[in-house]
Amino acid sequence: MQTWNKEKIEQGKKNLEGAELKGLDLSGTNLKNANLISANLVSANLSGSDLSGANISGAKGMRADLSNANLSGANLLKSNFSGANFQESNLNGVDLMGANLSETVLIKADLIRAKLVETNLLHADLTGADLGEAQLTGRYQREGYFSRGANLNNAKLVGVKCRKTDMSGTELADTDCTDADFMDAKLSEASFKRACLRSACFVNAKLGDVDFRGADLTNCDFSGAELIETKLQGVDLRTVKNLSSKGLELSLIDSNTQVPDYIIVKWTSEDTYECRLK
Repeated sequence: MQTWNKEKIEQGKKNLEGAELKGLDLSGTNLKNANLISANLVSANLSGSDLSGANISGAKGMRADLSNANLSGANLLKSNFSGANFQESNLNGVDLMGANLSETVLIKADLIRAKLVETNLLHADLTGADLGEAQLTGRYQREGYFSRGANLNNAKLVGVKCRKTDMSGTELADTDCTDADFMDAKLSEASFKRACLRSACFVNAKLGDVDFRGADLTNCDFSGAELIETKLQGVDLRTVKNLSSKGLELSLIDSNTQVPDYIIVKWTSEDTYECRLK
């Protein structure tokens, strides 16, 4: 088995497919455009490394340290980096389709325009991360089938930026999205069941068929948001800002839904109602 060190790795970075790099200290290494397909990076230290444009598809990097690394434009398709540390890393435009990022640290990571279709982010910490214009739902171009969206259940998304992000069908149950920014985001059919969404911004967001049941929507801003069959049964909306009466009328509510004092709900039958502003 070949023995690797930083110098050899940098010199041979075009031919590291399947390389055994487990546990190595590769901090600060220049791996720009490297071929790391199916490489073993388990517990490796890649902090501060340049992996921009690298092909890391199918690689194993569980518990690896990639903090402050540059992975912009890298391909991590179907890789496994569960438990890895990507804190403050540059993941701009990275392809993470089908990747396993469960329990990863992505605090303040740059995920702008990242491809996260069917990415597993269960229990990940994305506090302060920027997912602007990222794609969390769509089609595998290589495999041609429709995806429901990324799995972010139980993730921490405090202060996350998701402006103009496509999150249709994304699983966000039991997440902490306090102060999250979903302005202009596409969230149709997403699930926020039991999520903490205190002071979250949904300005101009697409919220058709979104499930908010059991969620905390304290002080959320719904200005210009599109609500069609949005599930709000049993939800406390009393502190929600800028909720339109038309949007509420097109949503699904019940007798346990608590509405803002600026909207009047008139029940015309057990399950039909009309809404108007006071």
